[in-house]
Amino acid sequence: MNKEILSELGLSKNEINVYLTLLELRTAKVTEIAIAAKLHRSNVYDALNRLINKGLVSYYARENKKIYEVVDPEQLMNLLKAKEIKLQKIMPELKIMQFKAKPSSNVTILEGIAGARKTLMDLVTNTKELYVLGAPQDLPKDLGEGWLKEWHNKRIANKVMFHHIVNEDYPAHRVKIIRSLKYADIKFLPKEYNAPNSLFINDNGITLMFQHPFMCINIVRQDVVKSFKQYYKMLEKISLKKAPQEK
Repeated sequence: MNKEILSELGLSKNEINVYLTLLELRTAKVTEIAIAAKLHRSNVYDALNRLINKGLVSYYARENKKIYEVVDPEQLMNLLKAKEIKLQKIMPELKIMQFKAKPSSNVTILEGIAGARKTLMDLVTNTKELYVLGAPQDLPKDLGEGWLKEWHNKRIANKVMFHHIVNEDYPAHRVKIIRSLKYADIKFLPKEYNAPNSLFINDNGITLMFQHPFMCINIVRQDVVKSFKQYYKMLEKISLKKAPQEK
């Protein structure tokens, strides 16, 4: 058994020892686990509690005693998936930090509603496509419904294809509006991958938009565009064509 793999999943030395011991015993009391694993009872208790919190071990009561058993080992895959999900959520910001650190990057930061509006107008200028990941539900309200309509009119006039991946709880009336527009498609990100901020990618650069207060970090670089498009395409593969409530 390669214990290093379990360690890389975030299990401590005692957790691995207790987990593998319990896997061999199938079901056991704390005392039985402690003897077989050659650990102090208190260490076994601590390890069991952490394994329970990670969903790897369960227990039931028999004659007022807790009997522990290992959950289906497939649950270990969920630990890996959880780490992947956490990483995906911060990936845009990590990439922003990476490219901001390069002196050759053309980076601008605009703040406030006026800055956000200017950024969005620039994003549909001199480009054929615009990829958007995430959109907080209050974004249209903050920018102004009338202004957003003007923005889409400019996008459509420029024949910019609008690819949008939103969280699966995105308001139904907003979904209906987007589907009614020319040069637009929309998909839904499973809730475990919810995007907290908005990421925009066009042919020239990328923008990471924060709200409350508004701040837009704009980077104009082709290698950045390529990197973020790959990231977007990866998320697009796991996105849904319809929101769960539409099924």
